[in-house]
Amino acid sequence: MKSTKVASAFLGTILVFFAGVGYPADKADTRKVDVGKAEYEQKCIICHGILGKGDGAYSKMLNKPATDLTTLSKRNGGVFPFAHVFETIEGTHELMAHGTREMPIWGKEYRSSKYYDEYLHEENVDRSYFARSRILALTEYIYRLQAK
Repeated sequence: MKSTKVASAFLGTILVFFAGVGYPADKADTRKVDVGKAEYEQKCIICHGILGKGDGAYSKMLNKPATDLTTLSKRNGGVFPFAHVFETIEGTHELMAHGTREMPIWGKEYRSSKYYDEYLHEENVDRSYFARSRILALTEYIYRLQAK
């Protein structure tokens, strides 16, 4: 009886050990997608540049220079202005007194995007959930661009 308990405990310990030593979770799926980075590359890189410094290919054609996204936290007392960035991308933070802005309001594009047609088969589905998730991923990516 005692040897059975010892053998069971030993076997359990070995199983736990091998379960923990198994294939690393981060290598299990090599097809991971960084949604925020993909959104940045598709929508922002042309003006803000690869590193977010405001030096993209179109930056010289703008009336007002593209914002250096890497200094947002620094210019906000060391705190990343998450809500402000999200609302700027979405288009809810716009001062009409300053006139029209050159940066596209991506929130409108996201909500009307044909991208969802293959996923949403019902016409009355609220696309804003999908739009906000993409904007959230992009905002989080911009947070990662912050200068240390």
